[in-house]
Amino acid sequence: MFIIEIAKIKIQIINKYKYLEKLCSDYIVDSPSFDFSISVSDEEIEEEKKKDEVNHTNGYLESICLYRKICFELIKYDAFVIHACTIKIDNYAYLLSAKSGTGKTTHSRLIKEYLGDRMTYINGDKPIIRIFNGVPYAFGTPWNGKERYGENTNAQVKAIVFIERAKENSIELINKDKLLSKIINQILIPNNEEGVTKTFMLTDILLNNTKQYILKCNMDISAAICSYNAITKG
Repeated sequence: MFIIEIAKIKIQIINKYKYLEKLCSDYIVDSPSFDFSISVSDEEIEEEKKKDEVNHTNGYLESICLYRKICFELIKYDAFVIHACTIKIDNYAYLLSAKSGTGKTTHSRLIKEYLGDRMTYINGDKPIIRIFNGVPYAFGTPWNGKERYGENTNAQVKAIVFIERAKENSIELINKDKLLSKIINQILIPNNEEGVTKTFMLTDILLNNTKQYILKCNMDISAAICSYNAITKG
């Protein structure tokens, strides 16, 4: 049992396996109190095992179940999880989203190659977006994808970039209505009416307070230059 702090929320983790404590080591805090507590039953781990095609350890499966349960609790704190590679450039966060397999992680690596230390990863896979006084912030979590890109940091979200494959590079500033149908599929939405309503409200705040782009790109360093010049100067 231990307490972690993510997105400025303290969560007590009642774990069965050591894997979770190792995974969350950068987020563990010494605190006399917490906002809520999460645990996973043996039955839930067995259900997750039925969907597992790689034969992961029980500790790993426990971590997946636990993060899912955390995600559904976040809505009470004006927060939600989005499937996006989230990077930080000059103290602002940028969400790189796409359909699976399109190349958002590859594109982030190209930006890293182009910018070097000016770019860092907040979370390479599923960051938490939390709204404070109408302003969206992206937060790192221990659950940051198979590449383990990310750190315990946060930044105000400046832009969302939805990536599509193309032979030639181009980037277009769009309005939120054009992005909504694409981005909503990348957000983990609770399975109850109150949670659905709240998630859509928070998503609307995110879109109203950021710029949105469609990036059509190849896998060349020129794609990174194209997106960087648009999103950081727009």
